[in-house]
Amino acid sequence: MLGIIRVITLQEESAIHLHGALIEHRYGLPVISRCIPDQPQGVYNEATEAQSVPKIIALARELEQAGCSAVGISCAADPALAEAREAARIPVLGAGSCAAHLALAYASRIGVLTILEEVPPLIRSILGDSYIGMDRPDGVTTTLDLNTPAGRAGALAGAQRLADRGAEAIVLACTGFATIGLAAELEAKIGVRALDPILALGAAAAAAASAPLSLRT
Repeated sequence: MLGIIRVITLQEESAIHLHGALIEHRYGLPVISRCIPDQPQGVYNEATEAQSVPKIIALARELEQAGCSAVGISCAADPALAEAREAARIPVLGAGSCAAHLALAYASRIGVLTILEEVPPLIRSILGDSYIGMDRPDGVTTTLDLNTPAGRAGALAGAQRLADRGAEAIVLACTGFATIGLAAELEAKIGVRALDPILALGAAAAAAASAPLSLRT
């Protein structure tokens, strides 16, 4: 079973489990989802990321104790990834790093679409020389902004700018892009590969679940 840590405080169970449901539907993995407390706008800058770290560590331990065989951090900035790996004895996956690794399997010129002022450092380091630049949707500062018509239009425009700069694939470096199902629309309208961070995390979890035990250690 995969445990998903949502780095935003949500109230409705359907909203909390939305990313987990995407993974269940695509990969057939059982998923349970938990939210960090007291962060209704999620993680969107250094201050909110710092606030999230101890909460993510605590949830990683809680999900391990609940019987999960792996944990996924549902944030493309991969907050507390290293710390959660130290705290838990099961694999801990980050949505952003999973998407970046998968992008390298498809292309050698990769752009990053993010809501942050800079590309998450782990994504940037993974992409290396394949990185061609980033873009940010106009008027979008938190993941909640993506749930508006203007936010979606801004995301598509940002992706088009990256394609115009020569991107062959685009890492969607915010899990809010998964919430609004942007990847499929982007690929259909712009014609470049779009790496959804939640589906990339699910792919990594599915691969780990199907691997022989000798390959998991």
